[in-house]
Amino acid sequence: MPNHVTNKVSAPAHVLKVLINESGKIDFSTILPFRGVFPWGGISGQAETAAVTITAQPLHDNPLIAGLERRNRAEANVLQLSEECFEQFIQMLRNKRSSGHFHSLDFARDVWGTKWNAYDQAIDLDAGELSFDTAWSCPLPVLMELSRLHPDDEITVRYADEDLGSNCGTVRLKAGEAVSSEVAGRWDEMREEQRQQWTAWARELKGWEENEDDE
Repeated sequence: MPNHVTNKVSAPAHVLKVLINESGKIDFSTILPFRGVFPWGGISGQAETAAVTITAQPLHDNPLIAGLERRNRAEANVLQLSEECFEQFIQMLRNKRSSGHFHSLDFARDVWGTKWNAYDQAIDLDAGELSFDTAWSCPLPVLMELSRLHPDDEITVRYADEDLGSNCGTVRLKAGEAVSSEVAGRWDEMREEQRQQWTAWARELKGWEENEDDE
C-alpha cells in the first residue's frame, strides 16, 4: 500500500472549479486526461511485462529492481498469455503507440506525478480550498498545469505525507511556475530541530493529534 499524502489547495473558486468533474468530484482528468483506452479494472503484470519487453523500455535506475525486471523480461512469452491478458497486451501496445503510455496507471505516474486520482476529498469553494489525498506524492504536475490555465491567479499548495516530517511543505504557483517553495529536506539530512518542526507542521496539516506512538 502507498503512503497517503494529504493535499490542501487554495485558489479562487473559478480556478478550483476546473478540477471538479460533472459528478462533483475532484478529478485530474479534467486537466490532463489519459488519451488511451483501457477498459479493464485491473492490470495484468504478465501483459505489462510482455509489453515493456517488446517495446524495449529502459530498466529501472535501481540495480536490484533492474535485475528483477531483467529476469522477468527474459521469461516473458506472449504465446502463454491467457485470452484476457493477451487482449490487455495488445491494447497496451495500441495505447503506447497512440498516447505514449501503456495504460492509465502508467499515465498517472508519469503525467500526474502520483499513482491514482484524488481520493478522500473535501471541496469548499466558498473558502477557496480543496482537500484530498493522493498516493505517494503531491500531484504538482497537475496543479502546475492548472496554474498555466489561470496565469493571473496564485495557487497555494500545502501537502504532507503520512510519514510525518518527510515529503511535505508549501509551494506557491503562478503562471505555471513555482514562485516560492518551502519544503522539508531529506530526513537523514535534517537537524533534529528541523525534523521536529516539519513533523509538527505535517501533523497539523493532516489534522492528527500527537499520541504515544509518535517518535
